[in-house]
Amino acid sequence: MGKPDEQFARAGAAAARAWLGLALICGALTALAVSEWSAGGLLGDHARFAVLYVVSVAGFAVLATAAASVSLRAALVAAVAMRLIFLPFAPSLSDDVYRYVWDGRVQLAGLNPYRYAPADHRLDVVAYADRGRINHPELRTVYPPLAELGFAAIADLHGGVVALKVLFGLADALTAWAVWWLADTKRRRTALVLYLLCPAVILQTWEAAHLEVTAVLLVVLAAGLLRRGRDGWAGVALGLAGALKLTPLALVIPALVGGRARPARFLAGLVPALVAPYLPYLLHGGAFGSLLESGTTWLGGSLVYAAVRVVLPAGAARDMCAALFVGGAIWIARSLRGRPATGRAFAWTATLLVVCLPIVHAWYWLTPLALGLASGTALPVALGLLAPLPEALAPALPAGVRPWR
Repeated sequence: MGKPDEQFARAGAAAARAWLGLALICGALTALAVSEWSAGGLLGDHARFAVLYVVSVAGFAVLATAAASVSLRAALVAAVAMRLIFLPFAPSLSDDVYRYVWDGRVQLAGLNPYRYAPADHRLDVVAYADRGRINHPELRTVYPPLAELGFAAIADLHGGVVALKVLFGLADALTAWAVWWLADTKRRRTALVLYLLCPAVILQTWEAAHLEVTAVLLVVLAAGLLRRGRDGWAGVALGLAGALKLTPLALVIPALVGGRARPARFLAGLVPALVAPYLPYLLHGGAFGSLLESGTTWLGGSLVYAAVRVVLPAGAARDMCAALFVGGAIWIARSLRGRPATGRAFAWTATLLVVCLPIVHAWYWLTPLALGLASGTALPVALGLLAPLPEALAPALPAGVRPWR
């Protein structure tokens, strides 16, 4: 067989793998949507969810070996279809969206959501039929001010769960572009196709309706801006990400360490973008709610923290994990120096952060996953793909059994 014949055969095999992966992803996600419709939620049958989700991940793994062989038109059509089939459903993988709607209505009533928990009778003036579905009603809100402003805007437009899904879906579409923009020229097509067809992204954003993707967008954008030497705008993007969710601020370490950013320009963008959304809330009673209880009275799904907590009290365990993260993040930043390594440095730092947090949910892995896809870093992608499984299966396991430990 001559060289052209070998190349043709390899191209044919790659195309077959790509279409097989695409078929497995679409088939499994469609089956999950049908299951959600028939069972009233994805977790009505834990075993069925696990099997179908694993099939979708297997399809993604097959697709990853030949993503460049899929036409962008086919990838876009499949990506849009797989997202829209989950749009009408009430979220079943998480109930956080009810807190989003609640916080928006609390603000429309002229009250600060950081001051009172949903169980507080002083909020009985707020009308919300799904108030009883809010998780942790004893805790005040922990979402940063830029997220709260978004919730208030949706409430002011009389929007609910579907409106929030559409908003997060727009952020998801922009994140796909940001992943393409951050990736190296040779990797762009592969990174874009894999992000568009990633089962974890689709389920956590379009089914579970998590705001996480809005912060992911700004983090990936910040990495792309740093890579191109636009340090001030990178600081603005990361500051806004921190005003949406606090954890992206951990990426200040790889931004400032390792010869990536000019500190003065970066901080000149970051500080105003971070502080400005906080001011209205700080002037009216507070802007942190129950956030500082994380790692002490409010726990769940942790990895390193769970191990450290065996030998240390809660506060000391939290401080130990923070120290481990800072030390590890500095080592990563110094090992992956320079602007071209920004994507990898951010991906590994975000992965380390999630591992060290006292509270971990599956959607926390969306940031490492997106950065990993853009930079070609496999482990964050693998962890992000597998993260929904233990959390979804936990309620079906015997008491005390936690697979992530």
